[in-house]
This record gives sequence, C-alpha cells and structure tokens, in this order.
Amino acid sequence: MSDLKNIVSKIRPISLSEMDSVKLLNRTDTKYLFESAKLPNILNEIASDYAILHIDNNPFQDYKTIYFDTKDCDMFYAHQKGKCNRYKIRHRTYLSSNDEFLEIKFKNNKGRTFKKRIAFPLENGLSQADDFLLKNSPFIGAQLIERTLVKYTRLTLVDLVRGERATVDVNLSITDCDTNESVDFSHICIIELKRDKSSSSSPMQEALKKFRVFSKSMSKYSIGTAAINPDIKINRFKKKLRFLEKLKQK
Repeated sequence: MSDLKNIVSKIRPISLSEMDSVKLLNRTDTKYLFESAKLPNILNEIASDYAILHIDNNPFQDYKTIYFDTKDCDMFYAHQKGKCNRYKIRHRTYLSSNDEFLEIKFKNNKGRTFKKRIAFPLENGLSQADDFLLKNSPFIGAQLIERTLVKYTRLTLVDLVRGERATVDVNLSITDCDTNESVDFSHICIIELKRDKSSSSSPMQEALKKFRVFSKSMSKYSIGTAAINPDIKINRFKKKLRFLEKLKQK
C-alpha cells in the first residue's frame, strides 16, 4: 500500500467540480479485473497522462454499499441467467463525507445501463422510498431485504483532454448481511474505463495491455453473493470464481 500511495502522490490532483466537465454522455464502459500487485506499475505508467480526484485532500475514497434483493434473490438470478431488462438496487455511503444515496441500476435489452439515485438515509427504511422505487423498478420496499455488504476503496482518474474517466477499486471485501460470512477480495483490483465513443487511443488501455491485463467484467454483488452463499445456485459464476482464486496464487 505504501508503494501505491507514493505513486498516487505524483499524479496531479483534480477537484470534483473540475472532473464534472467530463460528462461522457455518449460513452463506452469497459471493466478490467486483475491481481492488485500489478496496480503500482500500471499507475506509474500513466501518472503523467491523468489527474486524480481529491476530496478533502484525499485521493483514496472509501465506499460502503448494501445491495438489496427479494427473498428469492430475483435480481441475483436475473443476472446469473443473463436476462435483459434487469435491475440492481443498492444503498451507497461515501464514508469520507457520510453522504448516502439509494440507487437503481437498470440494464436494458440493448446492453445499455441507466442509473437513478436519490439522497436517502438508510435509517429511514426502504418503505419511505416506495415512490422512487416504483417509478424506476417493479419493486417496493416491503419486497426487499439487505443481502450483501460490499466495501472497497476507490481512486478516480480523469483525462480531460481525451474525455475519459477510470475508476480503480481496491481493498474489496464482501459480507453476507444475514450470516455475516465474508470473503476477502483484497488481492484483486477492478478498473472500469469510461470513454467517449469518439476517442481513439487511451494511455490507460495501452498500460493495461502492456502488463497483460485484458477486459473482464465483474459484478461485485453477484460474485460476492455467489462466493459466500454455498446453498445458492452459482452455475454461471463458477468460472469467474475460479479465475479470482487463481489471481490469489499469482
């Protein structure tokens, strides 16, 4: 971690208001999943090409996210079956500011993902958000229970010239909200590259390729739920779980 902090300190800081100039209304999103030991070399490679978001003078932002699902895990199984028009419902807390949001993500049958969110203290109870839930999903608060707690630390890199953002997630841990069983994924790193469709080359893409990191998606909720629930059907995620286990051995 000390190597990572040293490299991050060399990247030009950027404020939230400056970062918001990169709107990315017509964008492509690509995820990369790899062993965290490679991250310092990758960041060192692109340090001069990107700025890094600082909030309260800190580039490392801690997130806590609770994912909700029905008693029968309808949203989990929709993802596992690769169904179109599927949902995720989560509550996210930005621990640096204690800001809280209720979010709904919807993926349509064309592969496009839309996100809606409102400021919402979790202590209010989901039934207080029924209007928001019904407007943006087929669920109401009474149908949903807390399923999975996800914690991680995020770095956000921005290329103002090329119109690009990259989120870098490390220190990932996932806990079952019912049993408190947890899994430690601190050996992996997830980078999500968000680029304007009109962009051509990307320093981040070139750095990832140089260190033999290739695109691979991962749903924190789905993989985490599959990893900590031995009784749940995980057919579609077995290959991904084996891949994560191999990364631990590198």
